[in-house]
Amino acid sequence: MIGRLKRSLKERCPECNGILQLREYPVNTLIDGEEVIKYREHIVCSKCEYVEEIEQKRIRRQEEA
Repeated sequence: MIGRLKRSLKERCPECNGILQLREYPVNTLIDGEEVIKYREHIVCSKCEYVEEIEQKRIRRQEEA
């Protein structure tokens, strides 16, 4: 569950001093009977197993084609 890379951050990992990355992964949920994809963001170190969950900001609704 590492997720898609959004960007690399300037901060360093407190455990191994590696560069931290902002990543996101989709989570399917139902809101008012409508299927919604929420993207959960977290901060991950690419060298070790350090993960930090961050507060989520928005909801992207899946539109039917």
